[in-house]
Amino acid sequence: MPDYEFIFVVDGITLDDHAAVNALTDELDAVLSCSHGVHRMTVSGSGPDAVTAAGSVVARARALVPGMRILRLDPDLVGVSDIAERTGRSRQNVTQWIHGQRRDGVPFPAPEGTVGRSLVWLWSDVNAWLRGIGLDDGEDRPTRDEATEINWLLRHGVPPVHVNVDVDFDVLPGREDTQRIAALLVEHARMTPRFIEYLLRHPQVRDARGRSTVVVCSPEHLAADVFARLRAYGRPVVVATITTGVFAQVISASRRPGSTPVELPPGATVRDWIGLIALYPDREFSVGSDDLGAIGESDPLEFASR
Repeated sequence: MPDYEFIFVVDGITLDDHAAVNALTDELDAVLSCSHGVHRMTVSGSGPDAVTAAGSVVARARALVPGMRILRLDPDLVGVSDIAERTGRSRQNVTQWIHGQRRDGVPFPAPEGTVGRSLVWLWSDVNAWLRGIGLDDGEDRPTRDEATEINWLLRHGVPPVHVNVDVDFDVLPGREDTQRIAALLVEHARMTPRFIEYLLRHPQVRDARGRSTVVVCSPEHLAADVFARLRAYGRPVVVATITTGVFAQVISASRRPGSTPVELPPGATVRDWIGLIALYPDREFSVGSDDLGAIGESDPLEFASR
């Protein structure tokens, strides 16, 4: 069976707990570290898959140190300099990989996000890509879906229930990337617990047949087009898109009497609108002079996506 490496964020233990640290080291060959007040345990485990291996490791660690809380997997985010250091290559080499100049037909993984002004990637994604050119570190790690399931187990103590949520995806036309976004959202509605939970928590977005309505748009769609689609429904729906990650929010078309909406310029895009939602989370938004308005009926849901 394959061996998997895990980096867990832990609590209830410090580097000064010598008995606990020694027990983890002796029995699990685990390494405990601390950076900026966050304790991490790096440990390997074997199993037919990463989820099973993680469950075995977690059970043994909890038995050894009952007071230690294993909170979640550390995503192990890396930037260009980190990738260069781990592979022994130059930053220029890494930049060439990112721009597709060194492995034809196999694009470099999409970044997970940004830290400051720099892009960062999941090391597990990068390492899997590097395996194709013989530069990986030889370690197997959980896939993105396996990591989601492991974190669910750590949080809830039981395997995730894959609920079949009936969703009506209303895909706005006019942008080339919208079908790709819709395909990813369909997958998240089947496999991603956070998205499934979000849909289940908001029954007000269901139609007469009990299907959750999700309006799928591109970040570059005009906000006015989305507002017009919302007005056609006459009830709350989930508006969803993917920028650096998934953004979803229960939103209804509204121009409330006496309200002072945040006015969007006529050419404002969905990306512009999302940026303003972060600044004005409880405000109504409007665009143009056609009484097109929208207001959030819930907190937004945001999480990483491929």
